[in-house]
Amino acid sequence: MANYLKISLFCAILLGLVACNNGTTGDSSEQRAETPLADDRNDILTGSMTVIVDESVVDIMQDQLDVFRSSYTNTEVKMVADAERPAINRLLKGEGSIAILKRKLTDDEAKGFAQRSIKPRVFGVGYDAVIFVVSAQSLDSTINYTKIGNLLAGSATGENSLVFDNINSSSLRLLKEVTKLDKVSSGQVSAAGSAADVLKTVQNKSNTIGVLTLNQYLAHRDSLGSQDKIRILSVSKEDNGTAYRPSQSTLGDDTYPLKHEFFVLNYQPNMGLGIGFSAFLTGDRGQRVILKSGLLPFTMPGRQLIIRDEANFE
Repeated sequence: MANYLKISLFCAILLGLVACNNGTTGDSSEQRAETPLADDRNDILTGSMTVIVDESVVDIMQDQLDVFRSSYTNTEVKMVADAERPAINRLLKGEGSIAILKRKLTDDEAKGFAQRSIKPRVFGVGYDAVIFVVSAQSLDSTINYTKIGNLLAGSATGENSLVFDNINSSSLRLLKEVTKLDKVSSGQVSAAGSAADVLKTVQNKSNTIGVLTLNQYLAHRDSLGSQDKIRILSVSKEDNGTAYRPSQSTLGDDTYPLKHEFFVLNYQPNMGLGIGFSAFLTGDRGQRVILKSGLLPFTMPGRQLIIRDEANFE
């Protein structure tokens, strides 16, 4: 924790120093390149880069990029979103050297970077959650690890089916880990293609349980008019255990069992734009964006107190 605080403070100081010299000219987001951007002309807050993002947090990251670009107009940032496994493959292939993922690379995955003497700078950004949604007509109100495991294994014959946005998603990977499954049966598991399609499927099929992230749900529920048509299930680890709904509160006190941290992984070989972007995400402004979205920031933003010389106590 001490090292993290030192690095964060160092990044924040760099961010502030360069921001003072940051110009107000640059390309608009509509003019940004459609191909991966090179990282070889970067400074802390100038230049270009490609950020590879786990699609389960693409909505909150789009909000972060919008704020970052508006504040630092000498930067050109392209975001490439993909499911977790393809996103990691993109990072390993060099399509970008900055990634927002829900896990760190394994030693085997990172050996190519180690061979080039590239040491990653990895910081926690915030917390999301894997959630389950059903049609408002469904009688289900809770789900537990046993039922999740049975559905994934295809052994819950005659019961509900699970629909994910993508079979390569970080959500499915987490559920396999907590239920200790190596393989998933296609009998009761399917992929809809996107988070929006998951919500549409659940609305139309009362025996389907949708699996997506809290970030995805918050981003799409209003545009699809889903608030009164679907319901979020409470989750428990044990069969007869207490079930909890996902919220900032239950993520904050660790009572919601399917909490999912996401990180910024910086594999740039130099002190480039990735440092400035990482400092922004983990700093006060970036953490406030996460807090406002309904997710849980990695560090709670500080409060600003206005102290007046004269106060009326009457």
